[in-house]
Amino acid sequence: MSEPPTHTQTLVKKENFTLSKMRAPRPVVHESGMASVNINDILFALFKHKKKILLGTIAGLVVAVAVFFFYPPSYESDAKLMVRYLVERSTVDSMEDTRRSSGFAPTTDSVIGSEMEILSSWDLAVQTADAVGPKRLGASTKEAAASTISSGLSLTTKRNSNIIFVAYQNRNPEVALLVLNELVNRYFNKHLEVHRSAGAFDFVTQQTDRVRARLNQTEDALKDIKGKAGIVSLADATKDLSNDASKSEEQLHSAETELAEQQARLRQMGWSVPGTDVAPGNAKAAGPGPVASSKQEAPAEVVRQYEAIVTGLQKLRQTQLELLAKYKPQSKIAKAKQAQIDEIESQSRDLVEKYPDLPARVGPIGSSKKQLDPASEAAHLVGLQAKREAMAARFQDVKERIQQFSQLGPQIEDLERQKKLEEDNYKYFEATLEKTRVDEALDPSKIPNISAVQRPSPPILVTATRNKVVLGLAVGGLALAVAFALLKELFLTRTVRRPVEVERFVGISPLLSIPYNSGPHLASASTGNGKVDAIVPKATSRVNLAPWDAGHFIRPYSEALRDRLDLYFELNHLTHRPKLVGVAGFSEAVGTSTIATGLAAALSETNNGKVLLVDVNQGPDQVHPFFKGKPACSLNVALKPNGTIDAAGDNLYLATVGSANGSAAQLCLKKFFDLMPNLKASDFDYIIFDMPPLEQTSPTWGMAAFMDKVLLVVEAEKNPRDVLKRGLRRLVTERDNVSVILNKARSYGPKWLELEG
Repeated sequence: MSEPPTHTQTLVKKENFTLSKMRAPRPVVHESGMASVNINDILFALFKHKKKILLGTIAGLVVAVAVFFFYPPSYESDAKLMVRYLVERSTVDSMEDTRRSSGFAPTTDSVIGSEMEILSSWDLAVQTADAVGPKRLGASTKEAAASTISSGLSLTTKRNSNIIFVAYQNRNPEVALLVLNELVNRYFNKHLEVHRSAGAFDFVTQQTDRVRARLNQTEDALKDIKGKAGIVSLADATKDLSNDASKSEEQLHSAETELAEQQARLRQMGWSVPGTDVAPGNAKAAGPGPVASSKQEAPAEVVRQYEAIVTGLQKLRQTQLELLAKYKPQSKIAKAKQAQIDEIESQSRDLVEKYPDLPARVGPIGSSKKQLDPASEAAHLVGLQAKREAMAARFQDVKERIQQFSQLGPQIEDLERQKKLEEDNYKYFEATLEKTRVDEALDPSKIPNISAVQRPSPPILVTATRNKVVLGLAVGGLALAVAFALLKELFLTRTVRRPVEVERFVGISPLLSIPYNSGPHLASASTGNGKVDAIVPKATSRVNLAPWDAGHFIRPYSEALRDRLDLYFELNHLTHRPKLVGVAGFSEAVGTSTIATGLAAALSETNNGKVLLVDVNQGPDQVHPFFKGKPACSLNVALKPNGTIDAAGDNLYLATVGSANGSAAQLCLKKFFDLMPNLKASDFDYIIFDMPPLEQTSPTWGMAAFMDKVLLVVEAEKNPRDVLKRGLRRLVTERDNVSVILNKARSYGPKWLELEG
C-alpha cells in the first residue's frame, strides 16, 4: 500500500494547481462591456463612496425641508364642462356629414381634444387677461398676463369621457376664482367663433336657391320625356308592357290554334278551304264550298274513337293555355305539352284522311249528335281569321312599344338619379339654412351641446406640487450621489483597484495582494529623483520601522511571497544558482523597494543560501545607501570571485548599480549585460533586483528577459488597466515568467466583498 501524502506534498499539489491556474490564459472582458458589471462591483462602488452618498442624502433632506417650509402657497379653483356632441355651424357641413355617413364620424376623444385646444388657446388667454386686468395678475402687459394664465391653467379628461376638468392655480385665491370664471364664460363665445362661419346665412341661402333651380330643371326634363313615352313610372310601365307582350303572344297562339281546327273541320265536312290567311270582309269570296267525297263511311267504333280524340285535344289545349300564362313557350313543360298535342292531332288527321265524314258526324265537342251546318261553320271560320289578325296586330304594337322603351329607358333612369341627388342636396341645404337662421340668433350662454357641470369652485390650497418637489429633492440627493458613485467607479475609472479586476481585465490572477497601510511604518529617505528608497533607515527615528524589521507590516506578505517563489522554482525545476528575481513597477513610489527589501530579508532568514539585494535605481550622483549602518558595495565588486564584501545581515548582502559616468539607465543596462557571466558564476543563491519603473526608456524591459522570475508591482487605484495590459503583454512576449502583485489595495467594505472572485 502506498503511504499517505505528507503535509508538504499536499501543499505542493495545492500550490501547483494555484500557479498553473494563474499561468493559464484568461479571457479578457472589455472594459466598457456591461457583462463585466456584477452586484459586487456595484456594492464596491457604494461602499467606496459611502461618505459622499451620506453627504448627498443629508444635503437633499436639508433642501427638501427648506422647500417644505418656504415653498410659496398656491390656490386652485376647479370647473367641469360637458361636451355632449360637436355642432359644426360652417359651410363645410356637407363634408362632415359625408364623413359621418362613410363611417368616419369624429370620436369622443377627438371632439374633447378639439375643445381642450380651444380652452388652452393663446387667444382665449389674451381675452381673459384683458378682462381681468394685467395688474391683478402681477404683470405689466396683457401678453405677460396671458402667459401667466396659460402657465397656471391645467386641462384633463378621461378616456371615452365627455367631461373636461379645468383647473387654474394662482397665489392669490381671489384671482384664481376670477380668472377661471372669465375663462369659462369666454370659452362659450370662442366655441361659437370657431364652429361658426361669418356670413353663413347668406351663403347657405344662395346655395339653396341654386340647388332648387337645378332640381326644377331636372323635373321638367323628366316630365317631358315621360310624356313622350306615355308613362308615369318607368319601372311600372316596363313591367306592364312585359306582361302585355306575354299575354298577347299567348292569345295569338290560341287564335291560330282555333283557326287551324276550324279549317280542318270544314275540310272534313267536304268544304274547300282555299287558304289559311283570309282577309277580313272577303270571307264570302274566299269562303269554303262543298266538295264531293268518294271515300267510305266511318264505322261506329271509329266515330267514338275520333270523338274521344277531339275531346282530349280540347282539354290539352286548355291546359296549354294555362301553362303559357305561367311559363314561356320555350320552357320544357310547355314543349312537352305541345308534343302531346301534336301527337293527338296527328292521330286525328290520320282518321280524317281515312274517313272524311268523321268531322261532320261528330260535330263540336259538347254539342248534340246532330248534323252540323256547313254555312255556320264557314262563318265561324271567318270570325276566327279576323280574331287571329287582331291578335297579330296587337302583338306587333306591343313589340314596337318595347323597342321605344329600350331607347328612352336609359335617359329616364339618368334623369331620375340626378333628380334624387338634387333632392338630397336640397333637403340638406334646407336643414342647414334652418340651422344658420337659428345660429344667427343663438345666445352663447345657451349653447345646447355644451354645459357647465360645475362652475368654478372656491379656491383651495394646493400642496401636491410642493410635496412632489420635496419628495424629489429628498430622494434626489441620494440618487445623485449613488449615480455619481456608480458612474465614476463602473464607467469612468480605468485603474486597477481590486485583485478580481486584475484577473477580469488583464487575464491573470495576482500572485499577492498587499493592503494599503497609512501608518508611519516606512523608514525611508528620498533620493534625488523623487523615489522613496526603503533601504535607507532613519537611525534617529525609533517610531518608524524598516522593511526587514520583524514588526514591519510588510513582513507577513514578504514571507508569503518567499514561500510562493520557492514553490514556483521547485515546480518549474529551477535548481541553478543564482536565481534572479526582478521587482519592477509602472511608476515611482509604487512600493517596489519595500517589497524587494522585504523579500530579500525573508529569503536570507531561511538559511538556504546567500541573498544579494541589488538596487538598480541609484544614479551617479547618489550616495551609497546603508543597511543597519553598513554601506552597500557596487554590483561589480559584489560579483568578483575573489572579492570580499561585508554582509548587511545574516546571508544578506547589498549592492548598487551606478557609476560616475553617464546616466543611470544607460550604464545599468550596459553593465548588466557585461556582468551576466559574473552573475552566473557568483556564489549567491538568490539575487533580488530592485529595478527602475517600466517607462519608455527604462532598462527594465531588457533586463526582465534574463530574470528567472519577474514580480510586476501594480499600485491599486493608480495604474491604469490599459498600461498594465500593454506592459504585461510586452513582458510575457519576451518570457512567460511574470507575476503580478497588487500593492496598496484599499478596503472599503466587508471582507467577503474584497475576497469575491
